[in-house]
Amino acid sequence: MNVLLPALLAQSEGQCLKYWRDPSRQYVCMARNPAGENRKVYQVDIDGNPPVINGYHQNRTVIRDVASKYSRKFIDCKAEGDPTPTVTWIMPDNIFLSAPYYGSRINVHHNGTLEIRNVRPTDTAEFICMARNDGGEAVMVVQLEVTSMVRRPIFKNPFNERVVSRVGKTVVLNCSADGHPAPEIIWTLPNGTRFNGGPDRGSQHHLSKDGTLVIYNPRKEDAGKYRCGAKNYMGYIEKLIVLEVGQKPYILTRPRGIIRSVSGEPLFLHCLSDGNPRPVIYWTIPGENGTLIVRDTTIHDRGNYICRARNDAGEAVIHVFAVLLFVLNATQCFK
Repeated sequence: MNVLLPALLAQSEGQCLKYWRDPSRQYVCMARNPAGENRKVYQVDIDGNPPVINGYHQNRTVIRDVASKYSRKFIDCKAEGDPTPTVTWIMPDNIFLSAPYYGSRINVHHNGTLEIRNVRPTDTAEFICMARNDGGEAVMVVQLEVTSMVRRPIFKNPFNERVVSRVGKTVVLNCSADGHPAPEIIWTLPNGTRFNGGPDRGSQHHLSKDGTLVIYNPRKEDAGKYRCGAKNYMGYIEKLIVLEVGQKPYILTRPRGIIRSVSGEPLFLHCLSDGNPRPVIYWTIPGENGTLIVRDTTIHDRGNYICRARNDAGEAVIHVFAVLLFVLNATQCFK
């Protein structure tokens, strides 16, 4: 028997003809022997759209999923198409269950969702969802893994953090997370780039196996908000780490030699500084603006004063030596 196929869109299997979706056309079946031949013409009209499962626009989709032992597991198989597709689940033991189906442990709901109650270790297998209509069929293969315990990710330190580093000093941003299966760590850099492994030579970033992000030779441009995400089959969590690339304090005003003042008059000792974060000034008696004021000075206020400007990136120090001059008034001179 010969089959005349239009543009190789069909194939012959004995007396049956399998064809793919194609515009309407004629198929001719011809039977021939030494005594002659006979033929029959088939007009094939295909209407509608082939099924789409869970939004996957392909004939066959393979996904991996996980379930906890003794739990209840739902696997979606939402089939769309024109006409509305029928949904059938094929079990590991090759049993076909059409929606809807309700059994003692396994159900197939009207919407195509497969429900497995009291999940067993033997459920580690492939479950196949098949959607079919006049336009064709689609298949989704679910490779299910049953584990003894499944936990959503959790950070060892769940709180948002603020980290200060110096320019050029390697900094480590911690994002350790537990969960089962072990969660995947994904970083989002301040510029919005997602980073989940390997070195990024442009910005000296490296992701360690434990999820920590190492930044070598950080620059001011590396400062900003870093978002760390941890995800597995059970969920997704995220935390924020703000990195400040600081600058060690430096003092803007330095005395030119010894500071002299008159006894009884106020003594102003200036210590203006800059840095990132803004430094804190420490004097013997600290002043908010970096200036130490000693009122009603006496000869005992002379000596070496030390100013320290300090922030998270370091410290700067200056020494100021002050001499107090004792001035006698006219009355004291003629006593």
